[in-house]
Amino acid sequence: MPRIRTWKFLGVGLLVLTLIIGFSLHRLNSLNSTPIDPANFSWINKAEIYSLGIVMSAIAYPIYPEVAREHMMMYAPFTEDPKTIRDDFFLGSSVVQDAIKKARRLNRPYRLAWPASAYKLSFDSSAYKEARIALALNGGYLRVENGKAIVRIKIAYPKHSYAPLIQIKGVGTIGVEEGLYWVLQKVGWLHTGYVEWIAPLES
Repeated sequence: MPRIRTWKFLGVGLLVLTLIIGFSLHRLNSLNSTPIDPANFSWINKAEIYSLGIVMSAIAYPIYPEVAREHMMMYAPFTEDPKTIRDDFFLGSSVVQDAIKKARRLNRPYRLAWPASAYKLSFDSSAYKEARIALALNGGYLRVENGKAIVRIKIAYPKHSYAPLIQIKGVGTIGVEEGLYWVLQKVGWLHTGYVEWIAPLES
């Protein structure tokens, strides 16, 4: 009996999760097509975007934990000092390694940049790793200081930027218009600030 109850519980949980994801994608698709201007979004629309951000972060966390964490930081005000996170997840990126060399040579911070196409989920381990790093650090500035690589990134959304996340056969590309969260920034529902990711470098 306990085993049957467990399977029933898992089945119901999976069904509920599937319904939540399906409804979220439906609403996201509708909101993505709305012209980005705070005047075009009702209070209910803003509440939807706010809630979708939480749902998407929860769903994304097992796959893209760093950017999910960054997004959730925006639900509370930042202080003047940047939040610091010690994690070397980004050192495996060729873009980051190139930036480390240039930052050392130029003796100044070097901007990290990836194309939006780098965000797509891939079953190739190296492409997946690059997507995970790009989503969290694109547009940040890397500096080398006291034997550490430090990436300073402003946690904020642009007004217009479509981020493709996953390709589904028969459906197309699922992604998010980041301007939806820009709208929430403009009306004070989300907060912006700086985060520094810090990783030790081998001497």
